[in-house]
Amino acid sequence: MASRLWAVVAAGAFGGAAWWFEERSVRHRIDHEGMAVEAVAVEAAAKLSGVAQAAVQGAEDAHSEAFVAERNTLRGVQSARSIHSPIYTLRKVDDNTTEFVVMTNLRPFIGHTYAMRDEMRPVFEGHSRMRTGLFHDDHGTWISGYAPVLDADGQVAVIVSIDRPSGDLAEFQYTSRLKAVLVALLVGLAGLMAPRLGMLRSRPIQGIRRLVVGSLASRIGGAGALAVLLAVGTMAVLDHRRAEREAVDHTKDALAQAVSLGSHVVDPRLQVAVASTLSADTEAFAALRRQLRTIKEGAALTSPVYTLVRDGELVRFVGMTNEYAYVGDTNELRPGVRATFDGGGPGTEGPYSDAHGVWISAWAPIVDDDGAVVGVLQADRDVAGMMLELTSHSLLRALYGLVGVVVALLAGTVLARNIARPVQTLAAAARAVGNGELDVQIDDTREDEVGDLARAVNRMAVGLRERERLRDMFGKYMATQVIHELLERNELSLDGELREVTVVLSDIRGYTALTEQLGAAEVVQLLNEYFSILVDIIIEHDGVIDKFMGDAMLCWFGAPVPQEDHAERAVIAAHAILERTAAWNQARVDQGKLPVLTGIGIATGKVVVGNIGSPHRLEYTAIGDAVNLASRLCNHADAGQIVVTDQVVEQSGIGSFEAVGPIQVKGIRDPVHVHRAVLPTVA
Repeated sequence: MASRLWAVVAAGAFGGAAWWFEERSVRHRIDHEGMAVEAVAVEAAAKLSGVAQAAVQGAEDAHSEAFVAERNTLRGVQSARSIHSPIYTLRKVDDNTTEFVVMTNLRPFIGHTYAMRDEMRPVFEGHSRMRTGLFHDDHGTWISGYAPVLDADGQVAVIVSIDRPSGDLAEFQYTSRLKAVLVALLVGLAGLMAPRLGMLRSRPIQGIRRLVVGSLASRIGGAGALAVLLAVGTMAVLDHRRAEREAVDHTKDALAQAVSLGSHVVDPRLQVAVASTLSADTEAFAALRRQLRTIKEGAALTSPVYTLVRDGELVRFVGMTNEYAYVGDTNELRPGVRATFDGGGPGTEGPYSDAHGVWISAWAPIVDDDGAVVGVLQADRDVAGMMLELTSHSLLRALYGLVGVVVALLAGTVLARNIARPVQTLAAAARAVGNGELDVQIDDTREDEVGDLARAVNRMAVGLRERERLRDMFGKYMATQVIHELLERNELSLDGELREVTVVLSDIRGYTALTEQLGAAEVVQLLNEYFSILVDIIIEHDGVIDKFMGDAMLCWFGAPVPQEDHAERAVIAAHAILERTAAWNQARVDQGKLPVLTGIGIATGKVVVGNIGSPHRLEYTAIGDAVNLASRLCNHADAGQIVVTDQVVEQSGIGSFEAVGPIQVKGIRDPVHVHRAVLPTVA
């Protein structure tokens, strides 16, 4: 319960932090846009005349010299600063009302009233500038900037008002808040998983792996949640792409229709006349602009409509709806427009981005009476707001989908726990068996698949207990490697295999005389102590103890597990036997007992190793000349000596040896060249 509470607290904290961060980003962007609009208002106010503004009193002044001059000034600022919405001046009527004076609109509405906004009041009182945040009215969402225009007495005659359409910022704000909610939900979802994530504190890699692929409850619950997430996510992505494609196609169609129809409205002779002079101070330009403005108003376009003429690898502006004309300015020749100039038909492009926004463009050829393309009519639409709106809708769908994931995860977790609980009991029992705890007994009374698995685990534990008992018992009679091999093969075979091994045979010198001085119990104790030293050494060096033959011990290296350095291991083990028995003998002498002296013979060669005997009684042993030769060499070794063959010296590559010379060995026709290890003589 506490962990869930912490999950809620963490979700709230992270959600609040995300909300604050996103709101801060939105406020920064709104402030930036507001300052830009405010600066343009100040620029426009500085160019206006308070006297001329005062001369405009009503609709009858719409064609007066003062109105036209002031409107042209505002239109110049509008064009120069790429302001797409109208700029106008407002006169104070009373504390709650203002009236329009001069505006950039084509149709003047002098004297119409407008509500006094709180940000206007300081400007009417002499403040140098003000701006608003986002606000909404019947016409949309806006950011406004205000600046005063002073009369001859230094009093505020009117204020300049510039409204920036801010639907894109509203969508940006909405999108940012959706992101914050999504972050809060994601953190809350992670918090609900916190109890399971507790396993990550000690061993992160193992914990994560178990969380993802090891926990049945997590996998069942996660699978349900993932299925919902994939379904909803796929639907949201596909729906977003469909909506985006439809919106883009609709915009392209509307623009394409506007320019296709408009291209027949444009008089190609006017286009040629203006293109020849590239001057805005001609009647031809004014007539062309009127035609373009008619097209713009008829298609309800908010951005400029203009015509282009090709100039090599560039285009030049010819006619435009803007009051501030930029005739002759160059722009890049885009591939689609190039195709139209080369005789192709109308075209569209977008969405694409530039320094001024995200646009969709459409164009159509202007053709003269001879069918020649004399220009291109183009219209653009800024679709940044539209794209943000589509993104907001997609994020909202993602939010709904994430809520569905949370619900699916909670429901799946409850179901998964009921399914996984008995399986977890079985898993715990299996882990205990894997750790060597074989006294496992779990409830196997269920009649379903879980019960079958429980009975199988119980039988496995019984079998492993029996196997360990046999391993412990056999370990007292044969080498550990042999036991491992037999258990790995899971069968007993009479077949042998030819292997190259190094055989070591040790024997006690003077054993008969030694036993004559000791009783039977003392002899057994003596041999047990002696062979304990030898067995430990052979096991340390991974050798195989074949058998004990009275006072002798036969062992080898190199089978059943292959060892490339079997000769080296044998020599090292033989040296260790002499060193440790020497220390043991010293202790016996100090106790007044007789020392036990050892001779060792070592031979390397091919032998047959395998299970020898009958199906009822087997012995894993080695048979071959190397075994017989090691026995003969041991007979030639005096107390504290190691006698080896040439092959042992060559393959071991360690120790110091002196040649003894060829000796005749019983059972071998040719003399055998042997060597004796250089060691201090054991007294």
